[in-house]
Amino acid sequence: FSSTDLKFVSASDDQQLKIWDFRQCKEERQLSGHNWDVRTVDWHPRLGMIASGSKDNMIRLWDPRTAKTLATLRQHNNSVAQVQWNRNGRWLLSGGRDRCIKMFDVRKLSEEMMTFVTQREVHSVAWHPVHETMFASGGSLRSSNEPISEGRIEFWTTDNSRPRAYVEDANMSQIWSLDWHPMGHILASSSNSKTIRLWCRPRPGEHLPTELGGAEVDGRIF
Repeated sequence: FSSTDLKFVSASDDQQLKIWDFRQCKEERQLSGHNWDVRTVDWHPRLGMIASGSKDNMIRLWDPRTAKTLATLRQHNNSVAQVQWNRNGRWLLSGGRDRCIKMFDVRKLSEEMMTFVTQREVHSVAWHPVHETMFASGGSLRSSNEPISEGRIEFWTTDNSRPRAYVEDANMSQIWSLDWHPMGHILASSSNSKTIRLWCRPRPGEHLPTELGGAEVDGRIF
C-alpha cells in the first residue's frame, strides 16, 4: 500500500507491476521493465516511489505517477526474493538466491551501503519495527535444488556483516516469509513445510544458553 492507503501495487509472474485504486478497485497503470517474474515489491513508507525485485537479478525503483524506472540496481547475481524499505525511508534491504543480503541508501544508489553474506539462499527479509538497525532473514540451509532443505532464521544489525544470532532448523523446509509483530516482540515465520511458527525472546531474567552464548529463541507451531 502507498503511504496514503489509497493505492496499492501488485507484482506478478507476467513481468508486470500494476498500481490499483483501492477505493474504486480499478487498475490505474502498469509498470513494465523487468525481464522475468517479479517476485517482490514494496512501496516507500513516505515517498511516491516503489521498489521491486525479480528473477532477472535486478532491483528497480519506480515513479508510480509516471510508471517510469527511476533506477536499476544490478548488484545481485541471482533472483531477488524480497525487497523492503526501512521505516526511516533511507534504507532499502534486499535478499536473493545468491546468498547475499544487500542494503542500499536511497541517497546514493551507485553502490550498496552494506553486503551481508550468508551460507544459504535468502527468501525473506524483515526490518524490525522498533529498532531500525536490526532485521531478520529467512532461507534454506542447503540449496533448494537438493531434496532436504531445512529453514534457518538469522538476526542481523546494520553495523556487522555477520549475524548476531540465528535459529538452526527453525522450520523443516525453506522459510518463505517473515513478519514482525508491530511491537517487535514476536516474529512470525512461514515455510514450505506448511507451518507457521511464532518466535519470541525469553522473558527478563530468564537465561537459556545456546551455542552463541545468548538467549535461546522459543517457537510455537500452528
